[in-house]
Amino acid sequence: MSADRNSASTNDAGNAAVEVAILAPLFIAFLAGLLVVMRIQHGSAIVAQAAADAARHASIARTATQARAEATSSAMTTLRDRGLHCTPTVRLDLSGFQRPVGQPATVSARVTCVIQLTDVALPGMPGSRVVTKAHRSPIDPYRGR
Repeated sequence: MSADRNSASTNDAGNAAVEVAILAPLFIAFLAGLLVVMRIQHGSAIVAQAAADAARHASIARTATQARAEATSSAMTTLRDRGLHCTPTVRLDLSGFQRPVGQPATVSARVTCVIQLTDVALPGMPGSRVVTKAHRSPIDPYRGR
């Protein structure tokens, strides 16, 4: 009976090494994919916050020129403070400042950022992802413009 045990255990010799050799790359690829998805989602949330901050700062400005400066500064500050390293593009629609006092008006901000993934991606995965988010904020209809 002990001869049967020895022959059974010698047949399994090396199976663990083979399993690790097969499963380890799959596990690493899964983790890299998970990191890429997390980086994109996190970056997307930060860009959305930057767009909301830019629109809000533009809506409380007194003039379109002041709104443009404050919105751009606000978006850059939000991205920098949250640790998202990119060169953003901030586009503003300030046509609401042309509307007469007493009529509803809004400003909108669109922030575009290229999120770099080269440090977490594996070959075959994208090296960067463009994220664009927009937000609209009302201008006080009874405040002078």
